[in-house]
Amino acid sequence: MRKQLLIPAGMVLSLVGWVAAPAEASTVVGLWHMDDSGTVMNDSSANNLDGTLSSNVETGVDGSSGNAFQFPKKPSWVSVPNSTKLNPGTGTFTIGVRVLFTEKPSSTVGDYDLVRKGLGTTTGGNWKLEILQNGYAYCQFQGSSGKVTVSRGPDLSDGHWHTISCTRYGSSVRITVNGSSTTKSGSTGTIANTSTMYVGAKDSSGEDQYVGLLDELRTTAG
Repeated sequence: MRKQLLIPAGMVLSLVGWVAAPAEASTVVGLWHMDDSGTVMNDSSANNLDGTLSSNVETGVDGSSGNAFQFPKKPSWVSVPNSTKLNPGTGTFTIGVRVLFTEKPSSTVGDYDLVRKGLGTTTGGNWKLEILQNGYAYCQFQGSSGKVTVSRGPDLSDGHWHTISCTRYGSSVRITVNGSSTTKSGSTGTIANTSTMYVGAKDSSGEDQYVGLLDELRTTAG
């Protein structure tokens, strides 16, 4: 009689025996390398989420990889039209970007909005990634059942490139700065709005204006 091979749940067979199966890969929602030289921030994903640069955004600046965008003064921003692809819903959603700046936001500015979709008063919730007055990275997810915010140092205003990412998964939000993470628990519920995604500022008037360089912006789901 042929014996039946029983595979342990969540495991695969390797040369050294049973090991945990790899986690399901996330899906790229938007990928903007910021190597562009015109007025369009081209999306390298399959979703065609191209953005439009305001007149003050400078292109062709040396980046962390290739070129980068420089946001020199108010108002300078990039707008990406609303897409349901940029709404986390109830699933796992990550925003990541590389930053280089030397000047922390003043009390007049309040904070630097790196990338956001929606405001605190927006129907359907919002998400954002920003820099606080102490130079720390900060992210927020707000949805139908609550808001979760988390920040992490150190002060990033040292003129070097830093990588920041923020993930909402389950009932937790995790921020990662240069590979080190801080996680906060809390329920956000569904996040889905019809807002434009802004990069470099809060809105087209240049509120919460970021002053510095951005490179390699991406959003992923799952």
